[in-house]
Amino acid sequence: MSTELRKRVTLDNNAHRKAEAAAAEVGASLGVYASAAVEYFATRGLDPRETEAREGQLIMQQIKKLGDRVFGFMQEQERTLLTAMLEEMLRTRITLERVLRLNEILVGNINAQLETLSEAQLQRQQQALQLLRQRNEEAVEKQVKEALEAAQKAGPGKRSKPVEATSGQGQ
Repeated sequence: MSTELRKRVTLDNNAHRKAEAAAAEVGASLGVYASAAVEYFATRGLDPRETEAREGQLIMQQIKKLGDRVFGFMQEQERTLLTAMLEEMLRTRITLERVLRLNEILVGNINAQLETLSEAQLQRQQQALQLLRQRNEEAVEKQVKEALEAAQKAGPGKRSKPVEATSGQGQ
């Protein structure tokens, strides 16, 4: 017999029968089962007489835990992924604005120089400019395609392969 201090609790016949059956089903004595049940309700601050309120409270606790996890996940995304994306977007926007301003200056200078060219020289400059635009558009399309392919290979849910020693090749 255990040396723990024991107390007696009186149960009605129906509760006693259900408790004995439940204890036998899980392979515990009635005393161990009843002690565990009391501990369960007391620890959670639940009233065992209110079955619907108890279920609602347990559901709300689970929802709160899930909400906390989702919020934590969103905070982590903000700290890692979203901040890096914002930084890159700002860098791109500022660079673009500076390049556009530089282009305005260059176009102004080129226009001043073009006024001094003959018709044949002007036509050669236009052809060279057209070729330059075409090459630039092709390079942009190629880079976009390569970036999208790389993103699809390493996209969400895909495992990345170990990087092989390819540095220095083809460069």
